Amino acid sequence: MVTSSAVNTYPLSSYTFGTKEPKMEKDTSVADRLARMKVNYMKEGMRTSVEAILLVQEHNHPHILLLQIGNTFCKLPGGRLKPGENEIEGLKRKLNSKLGANSPTLQAGLADR
Repeated sequence: MVTSSAVNTYPLSSYTFGTKEPKMEKDTSVADRLARMKVNYMKEGMRTSVEAILLVQEHNHPHILLLQIGNTFCKLPGGRLKPGENEIEGLKRKLNSKLGANSPTLQAGLADR
């Protein structure tokens, strides 16, 4: 098996940035989160999730894009797949919902590219 060690990075100037409403935490504590996850597992069984590592070039150095959740932690963009959903299509859906433009002005500007 041949693997490539090359990594493509892209300058931030290639992208348009906007703001989104902050995503707040669903749980007030780790214990609450574990309890919610246990209930979800009992209802839905094992779920598949996907995450993306996005590299961007800024100040001549690569940076990994992380999403801030509330005021307490950061995570890679991605999330749980719908039952039976393909990983590639699911990752595209999650990236669009997390990173995609949500205002008509931004969406119009992206469509012009």
